[in-house]
Formats: sequence, C-alpha cells, structure tokens
Amino acid sequence: MRNFRNIILISFFLVTAFEASAQRKREKNKITPETGPAKKEAALDVKQAEYNKSKDHHLKAQDKATRKRMKQTKKKAERHSWGKDVPWYKRWFRKDKF
Repeated sequence: MRNFRNIILISFFLVTAFEASAQRKREKNKITPETGPAKKEAALDVKQAEYNKSKDHHLKAQDKATRKRMKQTKKKAERHSWGKDVPWYKRWFRKDKF
C-alpha cells in the first residue's frame, strides 16, 4: 500500500513537471492576417513609394548644374566603391574571389 502511494505521488509530480516545462505560445508570435507576410510586403511597398516620392522632390529642387554634378558623383562612386563592402586585402585572399 505504501509503495502504491509513492508510485502515485511520483507519477503526479512527473506529470506536473512535464506540463510546467512546456513553452507557452505567445500572442505576439502568432501569425495573423494583420501581421502576415502580405501585410509586411504592402507596408514595404508604401515605404518605398514614399522614399521615391521624396527623392524625386529633392532632385527637382536642384538646378541643372547641381543635378549634373550629382550624376557625375554617383557614377564615380559606382565605379570606385559600389559592391566593395570588404577591404581589398580581404577580397584577395578569400575562397570565392568575389
């Protein structure tokens, strides 16, 4: 009888221990239509449209000589530094050589 009671107590504690160690699902991690990928993509499109609108406004505010100088500076930057986020000495000795 005493062994039976000990077995019941041990099994009770084991069952409650497994339930206590399980991780709960949090509300902020659940994917809903309001937080899904389509909503994020739409928000990104709106943000990109606002950026392009402000960029166009900035370019239209400049005179012709300034726009020409900006274009030349951008081309020079593309030639010299675009895509070179790693120093030359690290690019030389890495495996893929890109």
